[in-house]
Amino acid sequence: MKKIILILLLLNLIQPLSGQQDWGNPILIEFPRLSQLSVDNQGFIFIADTEGNIYQYDQRGKEINNFSPNRQAAISHLEAAWTVNIFTFSADLQEYRILDRFINPVSENRIPLEHFNVVKIATLGNNNIIWAFDETDLSLKQWDYRRNRIFQNQPLNLIFNKSSFEIRDMREYQNLLFLSIEDEGIYILDNQGNFIKNIPKEITQRLSFLESNLIFNELGKLKLLNYQSGQENVFSLPDELLNYHVIANRYQLIFYNDRRVMIYPLEQSPLKDIKKQP
Repeated sequence: MKKIILILLLLNLIQPLSGQQDWGNPILIEFPRLSQLSVDNQGFIFIADTEGNIYQYDQRGKEINNFSPNRQAAISHLEAAWTVNIFTFSADLQEYRILDRFINPVSENRIPLEHFNVVKIATLGNNNIIWAFDETDLSLKQWDYRRNRIFQNQPLNLIFNKSSFEIRDMREYQNLLFLSIEDEGIYILDNQGNFIKNIPKEITQRLSFLESNLIFNELGKLKLLNYQSGQENVFSLPDELLNYHVIANRYQLIFYNDRRVMIYPLEQSPLKDIKKQP
């Protein structure tokens, strides 16, 4: 009987150590009323609360900067992946804001009425352009906010057959534009707005990328879906991460919900052998 009890105790000790070896020890940020989260390529984390305030954290989870807008409202989209510029868009205010990497405002204005009616979602692209979806005429527009010029105007109802246009998220990545549409999956367009293909995989969280993969948490499994080949890799997650979204950069895997952020070093995770971007 004593031997059985001893074996059970040893098993209980071994199991947690195995989990730590796979994932390392996370850094925890308690953040009630979290609304949006984005990361840049230097390991900095940007978090917006429900009032539109933005907070910048370093790789160790230490707050180093914060910004409060004059007109507070929920941020619909926060994009920090370009590193040099941070982008925010508020659908409620129909306003965009460009900040530098220290979250100091560089440019902010309302979406111009001469080009748009009602913008549902917008994201920052390459070369000082903003991609914006105008839900009034179902058009995707490529807009240079510095020159106030429309470069591309693509009526999506002509290329997406029988779509609901319930766009959950939109991001430009590696010269491609990704649209996540509810119940339809991921649409991929080139940087001129021309349709390339549809991946019939519905992702309920924000679009996130690692190398040539979409990365997301699906029912407690961490999944990497290669958007070029269609190959999918699946990794087990600790039980406590079941209901968390995930976002990645070259240093970290960051899991978050509306009240908490957990930061795992990429090198100490099961994804450590994935080739990092230069």
